[in-house]
Amino acid sequence: MTCRQVVDHARLMLDCDLAFPVILSSDGRVMDGMHRICKALFEGRDDIEAVRFLQDPQPDYIGVDPRDLPY
Repeated sequence: MTCRQVVDHARLMLDCDLAFPVILSSDGRVMDGMHRICKALFEGRDDIEAVRFLQDPQPDYIGVDPRDLPY
């Protein structure tokens, strides 16, 4: 990674909004919110809001190259 890429990634962490909870899969893995977790760690927080699926939703796309996703 270049220095610029490191800074850009750090900016994503520092600019994220901790008002939104982290989303966990039914087995406790992070589905969305890793940047919020990093920001909370950076700020020295011991806790962060999270929600956990009881049953994981089906994926929108299966077998599609990530570069071909519409988002």
